[in-house]
Amino acid sequence: MTLMASDEDRVFDSVPLDNDPTVDLFALLRQRRGWTDEYLAQIEDPSHEPLKDLEPMIECLDQIRAKGLQITIAPDFDMDGIASGVLGYAGLSELGFDVNLQIPDYRRGHELTRADIEEIDRLFPDTDVLLTCDSGVNSYAGLHAARTRGWITLVTDHHQELEPGCPADITVDPCRLDETYAHPGICGAAVLHQVLEAYAARFAPEKKWQIRMLSLFAGLGTVSDVMPLLYENRQLVRNAVSIARLLRAPAPRTKRDAWNQLVPDYDLMDPRQATMIQLMPASDLHPVYRRAFLGFATLLKAFAQADKLRADTELTEEFFGFYLAPAMNSPRRIETDIAPCFEIFTSKTIDEMHAAAQTVIEYSTIRKQRTGEYLEQMLDDEKAHAQPLAPWVWFSPAPTGMQGLLANQIMHRTGLPAVVMSAPGSASAPIGGSARAPQWFPVIDVLAPVMGMHAVGHQQACGVKLQRADLLPELVDALRENAALASAAAQQTQTRAADLRIGISHDCDTDLEDVEAMQTFIRRIASMKPFGHRFEAPSVELVVSTNHLALRRIGSESQHLQMITAGGMKLLWWNAAEQHYEALRQVIDAGHRFRTLRFTAALQLNEFRGVERVQAVIQDRLEDDYL
Repeated sequence: MTLMASDEDRVFDSVPLDNDPTVDLFALLRQRRGWTDEYLAQIEDPSHEPLKDLEPMIECLDQIRAKGLQITIAPDFDMDGIASGVLGYAGLSELGFDVNLQIPDYRRGHELTRADIEEIDRLFPDTDVLLTCDSGVNSYAGLHAARTRGWITLVTDHHQELEPGCPADITVDPCRLDETYAHPGICGAAVLHQVLEAYAARFAPEKKWQIRMLSLFAGLGTVSDVMPLLYENRQLVRNAVSIARLLRAPAPRTKRDAWNQLVPDYDLMDPRQATMIQLMPASDLHPVYRRAFLGFATLLKAFAQADKLRADTELTEEFFGFYLAPAMNSPRRIETDIAPCFEIFTSKTIDEMHAAAQTVIEYSTIRKQRTGEYLEQMLDDEKAHAQPLAPWVWFSPAPTGMQGLLANQIMHRTGLPAVVMSAPGSASAPIGGSARAPQWFPVIDVLAPVMGMHAVGHQQACGVKLQRADLLPELVDALRENAALASAAAQQTQTRAADLRIGISHDCDTDLEDVEAMQTFIRRIASMKPFGHRFEAPSVELVVSTNHLALRRIGSESQHLQMITAGGMKLLWWNAAEQHYEALRQVIDAGHRFRTLRFTAALQLNEFRGVERVQAVIQDRLEDDYL
C-alpha cells in the first residue's frame, strides 16, 4: 500500500539534530514512544495472581490421577489449539495421567459439538474426563453431551465467556464473566500451562522442570494468537524462543555454493542431535513428552530444508508468527486433513514426524498460492463493480478457512476494517465470514449491536454470522460510521509515519552514513525483544537519494530486490521484484539528480567474513519526492 504523507505529517515532535554523529537513536525512540523507566519495568513484571478456580482444577486433577481415570483432551484446531493440545498431552503424560488426544474437526467450528463427543466416545470408549483447551467455554451442546455420559468436564480456555456461563464442572479462563485476572490477554496454551505448573508445584515438584520446558508451546500459542507481548507473556515468549533454539539440530557444512564455499547441508540434520534432545534423559521421560520436543526439532529441520530457517538468529518470535503458525494453520485454510499438524509431535518415528512436517509446509505453499488467486479475483471484481459493498464487505468463493486471510489482505490494502463472506444464497439465508480490523477498531464491539449479528473471537480478528443476508446494509453502516470516528481519533495521536527517520532530507534524525549510531541502536533494540502486539518493533523511515543508487533483482527466481546506496548500505526487499522493480527502475533512471525514495524498513546487523555492516529490510514504499 502506498501511503501519502503531507509535509505537516512529517514534522517530528523533537528538534532535528542536524545529523549529529553522536545522536542517540534509542533515546529518541524512548522519548517518542513514551518508554519511561517505570513503564519498561512494569511491562517486564511477569507476576500475577492465580486464575480463578485454578486450585479446584488441580485438586480435581489430583483425584483423577489417584483414581486412574482416563482423560481425553479436546483442543481447538488453530495454532494455539494445536500448541495447547500437544502441551496438555505431553504434560499430563509426563505427570502420570492416563490421557488421550482428540484430533479436532475444523468443519464443526471452534466450539465443541455433540458430534465431537460422539467421536471421542467411539475412539476412546474408556474416557472418564473431558479436558478442553483453547475452546469450550461456550460449548453448551458439547459439554451437555459429555455430562450426560457421566464424564467430568474441565474447561481451559481464553475466549470471552458468554451468558449464561459455562456449564462445565470447572472452568479456568481469564475471560470468565466473574474473572478478576489482571492481564486477561493470555492464550489458550498459556492457560493450560498455568494449570500444569500449579499442579506440578503442589503435587509433583520433581516434575517442575519438565513442565516449565513446555512453555515452548505456550509461547508459540501466545505469538500465533497475537496476544499482547506485555507482562507474563514477555517471559513466556522469551522462554519459547530460547527452548526452540536448543531444539535446532546442527547442519554439517558439506555442500558447496556457487562460489565454492562450504555451506550447511540441511538434509543431513539429525533432530536427535539437537542440544535439548541430547540433554534429555530418555529413560526418565514419558515417550509422549519426549516426542513433543523431538517433533519440534524435526519441524525445524523441515523449515530449514524449505529455506525458511537458515540460522539460529532467524529463530525468533517473528519466525513463530510469520512462518510456523501460518504453516500450521494452512490445512484448514485449504480444507484438507489437519492430522499432520498433530502427527509432527506425536508420531513414534522421526521419519513419520518429518513426513508430517513436510506435508504441512507443502500445504502452506498451496495456501499462499490460492490466497493470492482469490485476492486477485476479488480486486478484479471490485474494478468491475461486482463488489457492491466494498471496501467494507467482500464476497469470495474461497474456502471458509481462507476468508480471514483475505480479510487481512484487504484490511492492509485499505487501512480499514474488512469482512469477507461467501456470497449469500438468498436474502433470507444466513451468511457468515471473517472480519479483520486495525488496532484502533474494536470490531466485535462495533458489530455487537447490529441486528442478527454474532461475532466471536478477538477484537481485531473474529468470525461473524448474520441471521439473514438482507441485514448486510446494517453491518456496512456500522463499519462505515464507526470507522470514521475511530480513524479520526487514531489520527489525532499519530504524529509520524515512523518512530525514526534516517537519510538525507532536512527532517531526518541522522543520515545513512552514521553507521555507529545505527549499530548502537540495533543492539539496544535487540535487548528489548520480544516485539509484537501492543509492544511493536520500532518503525524506521529511510530517505534514500536516487543518485548512484544501484538496483538489482536477486534470489533463485529473481523474486527479491536489492538496492545499494552511494555509501554502500544494502536495502533488501523480499518478494517485491515482480511488483516494484519496474517502477523503481524508472525512478532511478529518470535522471533527476536530487530525487529521493522513502521506505519504511527494519534495520539489521549483517556479519560477512568478519565484517559487520548495517543493512535494512524494506517493509513498504512511501511517497517519494524531490529535494
